[in-house]
Amino acid sequence: MSEYQCYEFVAVDRPLTAKQMDELRAISTRAEISPTRFWNEYEWGDLKADPAKLMERYFDAHVYFANWGTHRLMLRLAKARVNVKALKPYFGVGHAARLTTVGEHVLLDLGSDTEEPEDDEQHGSLAALCPLRAELMRGDLRPAYLAWLLAVEGAHVDDDVEEPAVPAGLAELTGAQETMVDFLRIDVDLVAAAAGGSAAVTDDGAPFRRWLAALSDKQKTAWLRRAAEEPDLALGGELLRAFRATTKGDRDSPRRTVGELRALAAAQRDARERAELARANKARAAADAARQRRLTALGRHIEVAWTKLEKLVETSRYDEATTLAVDLRDLATRDDAAEDFASRFEAMRRRRVRRRGFFDRWKWANDHGARTQ
Repeated sequence: MSEYQCYEFVAVDRPLTAKQMDELRAISTRAEISPTRFWNEYEWGDLKADPAKLMERYFDAHVYFANWGTHRLMLRLAKARVNVKALKPYFGVGHAARLTTVGEHVLLDLGSDTEEPEDDEQHGSLAALCPLRAELMRGDLRPAYLAWLLAVEGAHVDDDVEEPAVPAGLAELTGAQETMVDFLRIDVDLVAAAAGGSAAVTDDGAPFRRWLAALSDKQKTAWLRRAAEEPDLALGGELLRAFRATTKGDRDSPRRTVGELRALAAAQRDARERAELARANKARAAADAARQRRLTALGRHIEVAWTKLEKLVETSRYDEATTLAVDLRDLATRDDAAEDFASRFEAMRRRRVRRRGFFDRWKWANDHGARTQ
């Protein structure tokens, strides 16, 4: 497998200036660069810059994919627009999930590595992951908890460590959160185990509106002034984050240890695999029963079937002919008539000896025990 890497960066909060785009062009002459995006792929060589430094200076989100098994997601958020104190307990446990403060921003850096090579087409979509920023800025801590699970899965957290506060809604992840689980290869059984201690998402619309109504005139004026001074500010999200910071949520719920979560994940995995095996066995039994019914129906018109087989071969419809020949072979095997099948097939071979295309297909199908379902 040839080497492949893909780097994608986007500027969400404000577009790049012409000067910044020139600076980026000096880093890469091949990259696709626009006021909101930097993208490049490599089959040899590498990006001549540190992605973390590019994030600090230019961008708000970054995805990196290498087909030797490395995935990386980085998000930059303004400290003024996120509850840094609430985020910190979920980070700082190994290199898989890190939070660093850079000037007026916090940088979340999430990484996943595997030794299994991957296809070039498997790299994640930054467009699908970008909504995580807005979720965090609204006070949704599910992406942060998933980042902590990533560290747990990477064996960066000891078994006796207690989990941080479990946010509501782990059993009903958003599309961006599901993409995060998939891209960073977070163990789905570990997520399911953690979700057992997560409350359902509740509609906080009514409490939110009551909280808004209870704001003092001074507070309301401050919010309006902020909206006027920052026209691009998502005021609704900012208000929602401020409201959620005043609620306890699940902060007082019982905490499980990492060891307990791993044990729950193992039990979840066992139950899931047994259920999948049962479904597979049921589907296989249904397919086998349907096939037997089809073979029985074929047996009622065996002479018609042999005539049809010769016509399919004669008209070069070799794929259809091979499928029918396999069915006739399996019917004969089931009904203890294998010798009769072999004799009739050999007779047809002598009559249609020039039809190499069919007999090559038949040989492959017969050698591999192929059959249609």
